[in-house]
Amino acid sequence: MAKTQKKVKVTFLGGVGEIGKNMTVIECGEDMIIVDMGVAFPKDDCPGMDAIIPNIEYVKSNAKKLRAIVLTHGHEDHIGAIPYYAEFIKKTPVYGTALTLGLLKRKLDKNAARCNLVTVAEGDVVQLGAMRVEFIKVAHSMAGACALAVYTDGGTVFVTGDFKIDNTPIDGKKTNLSRIAQIGAKGVLLMLGESTNIERKGSSTSEMVVGQNLENIFIGNKNKRLVIACFASSNYRVQQVLNLAHKYNRKVVLAGKSMKGMVDVASACGELSVPKGVIVDSVGKLLPGETLILATGSQGEPLSALHQMSKGEFNKINLGKDDVVVLSSSPIPGNEKSVYDVINDIFRKGAEVIYDSMNDIHVSGHAYEEELKLMLTLVRPEYFMPVHGEYRHQFKHARAAVSQGVPSKNIVIPNIGECYTVSRKGIKKHSNVEAGNAYVDGVVLEDGETVVNDRRSLAQYGMLLVLAAVDVDRGVVVGGVDVVARGFNLTEAIEKKIKNAVVDSINCADFDKSDIDEYAKSVKKAVRKLIAKDRQYPIILPVVVQD
Repeated sequence: MAKTQKKVKVTFLGGVGEIGKNMTVIECGEDMIIVDMGVAFPKDDCPGMDAIIPNIEYVKSNAKKLRAIVLTHGHEDHIGAIPYYAEFIKKTPVYGTALTLGLLKRKLDKNAARCNLVTVAEGDVVQLGAMRVEFIKVAHSMAGACALAVYTDGGTVFVTGDFKIDNTPIDGKKTNLSRIAQIGAKGVLLMLGESTNIERKGSSTSEMVVGQNLENIFIGNKNKRLVIACFASSNYRVQQVLNLAHKYNRKVVLAGKSMKGMVDVASACGELSVPKGVIVDSVGKLLPGETLILATGSQGEPLSALHQMSKGEFNKINLGKDDVVVLSSSPIPGNEKSVYDVINDIFRKGAEVIYDSMNDIHVSGHAYEEELKLMLTLVRPEYFMPVHGEYRHQFKHARAAVSQGVPSKNIVIPNIGECYTVSRKGIKKHSNVEAGNAYVDGVVLEDGETVVNDRRSLAQYGMLLVLAAVDVDRGVVVGGVDVVARGFNLTEAIEKKIKNAVVDSINCADFDKSDIDEYAKSVKKAVRKLIAKDRQYPIILPVVVQD
């Protein structure tokens, strides 16, 4: 009797229909692996939150099957959630390249020694239960990035990870197209392809171009101090800046904790070469033309070095007419206002600002449309799911897959929480699993959604504090009702209505009149009903005490 072919199960816990928070679960039989476990940074609609991470209840409920976490690379949107779940995954091996795990180890801090971090190199294959995972070199905006080929009894799943096809990478390590083509020729059941830059026509620009344009800035500003801001994780960009500083006899001051940390980690694992004597601890008595400040804050982050410089609050570095500030990045969608606020503040200080809309001083680490099509052509997947993008990106990537020969019936645009099994016979959708956002405010909140909703209401509508004393023997209010408002327009007329509503709700109570909590619930319900008539939804805090 023929052996039944096993099916591959794929569950999406993040990174689809959104940018960030990447996390995918792949299962075959009784074995499960996680690909990436990233973070998303909160926007204005999540006041006070530090981070948004994937809800991993599905993984926790299947913990016995979990064999490993495999990481494509070390960007926050792929590794940033791991520290928050360090206790849960401490016995689970975490596989990644040297720079990826070096950055993760720094984030884990004291928990790093408790976690099982396993370093791999491009080309390595690891056995994870009945599955094998091969790490394939791809070019990206940082070193150590890999695509993954997951070999299972049900077929091969190819995960592109974040990539671009750069023919002149800074470290000479190109995307391994020949190996990818070999894997495709042997047959790929399912491809999960990143979709970020599908809307950009043609092919991406090489990182080498940035170095050439930065050099022009060095040449054109020989007597001015240079301040260059970029992502700390962009070790290729940092490498070019250090090389140019050495070439033009400038000393480099690293500004920002994450920049210093990345230089330390990347240097230690051989992914960054620091010219001898080029980095110094402080500006000291260096002349402007002898100085370069390499800073974090290209996204306008409030606590970053560049933001503090723009406010005149950073470690004795005062920006002025002798400074040229270079933002070697593009604003991430949602960060535009913060970035331009910083640019405006720097201009006000008399410094010159060079940013992406004016010069080619940043290139993307993500493949453009033609590169994405080439990847599809090489992999030749039977089934395809576009990931790592908002829905419009996924939709357009799906359309590109059709143009490259993937039948439309074999393409699925997944959403968070969706679960599919894939086999040669087709794709089957299962019931959604528990998924979505988990919120971090210092710690992972148990009911973060409620906290966020309350904060949104507080920000938009304000708060009402309603205080009343009750004689529980008679079930009546004693001494009147006090109403305190914050961020809510409490007119005399509304205040009078609230007081009357509170008295009525207590006097008409039909529950156990000794139960103070029931009085509080009744008061809150009465006030909410009254205020909601005017489409106002403040946070209502009833305080009922026994007289």
